[in-house]
Amino acid sequence: MVNKINMMDRSDLRILHMLLKDSRMSLSRIAKELGMSQPAAQKRIEKLKSKGIIVGSTVLLNERMIGWKRALVVLNADRRNYLAIIESVKKMHTVTAVYQATGPYGIGIELVGPAGVVNGVIAHIGKMKGVRDFCPISLEEKVI
Repeated sequence: MVNKINMMDRSDLRILHMLLKDSRMSLSRIAKELGMSQPAAQKRIEKLKSKGIIVGSTVLLNERMIGWKRALVVLNADRRNYLAIIESVKKMHTVTAVYQATGPYGIGIELVGPAGVVNGVIAHIGKMKGVRDFCPISLEEKVI
């Protein structure tokens, strides 16, 4: 795989950081912060999208306000069941991301949804065939 960071300059990196903080940031604000025209900023964003560096945008919710929960589950799985666990977890409604991880846990799973449903999914994940060890973490409040 090509190291995409080498294909980006300082302005591209600044665009990425701005959009990570606010994916709905206006094109005019991005251009102003970079000291360039809106068409130039738009062209850079389109280039980042066409290279596969930017793959979408997202909405941030105040989960507490609507009774939802955000959690991270890291788990250690038997080698035989590793791929089956990943495939099964990817289909679960509240799962927003699945990561291959390093360290004592080989799989990381992010969940968001109604608190009771997320708690049920976490319990289900812990009982899946091949899960040797798992650690659920409730993410209470984003501080930055």
